[in-house]
Amino acid sequence: MNGVDKVPAGSLHVVGVGVDRRRAQRVFTVANLDTGQVASTSLVPGSFTPLPTPGGTWWLPYAPIVTDLAARAGVAAATLRDPDFPDEPGRLPSSGLTLPRQWQPGIPDSDRLRWEAVALAERLVTPWLVLIGRSSEPPPPGDPGRLLGRLCALADQLHVDLVLEVRPSSIGRGLSWDVRFEHAGGAVPDYQHRWIADLPTALATIPATRAVTGLTVANPQLPAHYLTEAALTGRAIPVGLDGHPGGHDLDQVERRMISDAEQHGGAQAIWRNRHWWHTSLRPADTPGKFVRGWEPPAPKHWGEPIPTHPCTRCANAADPPYCLDCYGTRQVRRGAVLTVTDLRGRTVHRNWRPDSDQPPPTPVPADRLSGSTVWQLPEHYQIGALAAGFGIQPTDLTDIDGEHVTDQHLRLGVSQVPHSGGDPLHAYLGEVGATHDGARIMVLATGWPGPTPDELAALVRGLGLALDITTVDHRNTIGRPELSQGHSWSVRVVDPTTPHTVDPVPTSASLPESVALCYRYLHGALRATIPTDPTQPIPVPQQPATTDTLTDTTTHITQLRRQAATRPGEPVTVRLHPDGTHTVTTDHPR
Repeated sequence: MNGVDKVPAGSLHVVGVGVDRRRAQRVFTVANLDTGQVASTSLVPGSFTPLPTPGGTWWLPYAPIVTDLAARAGVAAATLRDPDFPDEPGRLPSSGLTLPRQWQPGIPDSDRLRWEAVALAERLVTPWLVLIGRSSEPPPPGDPGRLLGRLCALADQLHVDLVLEVRPSSIGRGLSWDVRFEHAGGAVPDYQHRWIADLPTALATIPATRAVTGLTVANPQLPAHYLTEAALTGRAIPVGLDGHPGGHDLDQVERRMISDAEQHGGAQAIWRNRHWWHTSLRPADTPGKFVRGWEPPAPKHWGEPIPTHPCTRCANAADPPYCLDCYGTRQVRRGAVLTVTDLRGRTVHRNWRPDSDQPPPTPVPADRLSGSTVWQLPEHYQIGALAAGFGIQPTDLTDIDGEHVTDQHLRLGVSQVPHSGGDPLHAYLGEVGATHDGARIMVLATGWPGPTPDELAALVRGLGLALDITTVDHRNTIGRPELSQGHSWSVRVVDPTTPHTVDPVPTSASLPESVALCYRYLHGALRATIPTDPTQPIPVPQQPATTDTLTDTTTHITQLRRQAATRPGEPVTVRLHPDGTHTVTTDHPR
């Protein structure tokens, strides 16, 4: 095992007895997602040189260790991402290993090693920290005023509010800033999504892809309106979405908000109707909650309200059963607004009305035991039909925050109604209106973020782990749009020593989705590979730079597809081993 500061690595110690036995080891790893390079170091008793603190104790800061590993792996420090904090690039560990007060340089070696082992065996810290980055520094974020103009232009195009917010910091010192998009008419969130010390920093660190998370906050009382005809046609957006007609005085906005916050406890500046509206935030009657001092004028893009009426099946029931008419909301809306955007200047809006001049739904003939009939609605109600205009596949359409793929029945416009009867379009719009606050469906059309399959495979290989890729070919469900179509996928990081079995139920609609989800939740998979036996050391992976570090997964995936095509409806898995070999299996638990 590698030591720190050129101190030779010591031996592994185990602290405690019985079920409380703990491994006295921490491993730090930095991986390069571009090249597959991996550099690691292991902290065990006797492997590092502590530094003194002003309080008379001793500690080992982690940041210099990570910086050294990043240089060895060819990673730009500003791109490092902790899998536990994937949205915060450049985040370096601010903590360190604090040794017990009993540790002093002059005590016997056996005592020094004992106290180092006690510190390393602390339960509350993950024993394997993996930071992932890229080879090149990211481009500078740009001028905060222009960034604000870009967000205002996007808000105009998406027909949502841009909210700048300042509240007292949760740590009790100073003010904290947030920048987000919101639907008009919603309540003030209970807490901020982020904690940032000033407005320019907030604008530089919160891109549009993060600001849209404000649109996903649950708010069932949100008013529902169709868009006006003028709003449906959209407006010209400045080239590259940089700047905005009229410009913005960032200092003036910030000073006004700070003044309001100091007087009342918080403040918001809301960009709506191409104008800034300032309001204070005041404590509500419920502790910890805030309300606006006043509400800005209604948005000009609001058309007539989407008709809403009480659910006839459960509105007056004290404890109603699950209702397929209103989905537990106790009200029924027969209409919705669809917005599909790439957040880069292209946006499409559609009003989904029950009385639109569209072709009638088409029944899907089949024998079903579910007690329902299946209908496919015209293209106007199929979100997947818009994907080609954005240059992506329908399975690359996601919720606006990029977390989940758009449901298949919305991509294909599939409606199911009971055999007893019902209007398929009304049933479809009723479900959409009940399951989307404000009856607004916000869809992101940028494709799945994250590494390519080759980059993920090289990363996993460099970490000394295996990658299981599973697919199911659904050619046996062609003509049944209510069932899974195309292929289902899953990608999992596993310990290469575990039995090679198939994931019985892959759920991703595309390979890019499954790769993105695997990378997003990588921290949990990595922790699952840490040996549970405290006497077994955590591996210390190293992968130097080579000309063929990146794994070519194309051949393996092609082979996997061919194998799955011979077994429709059955999962097939290929395992990419850390030594570069691969195996295919169709064995899975029954």
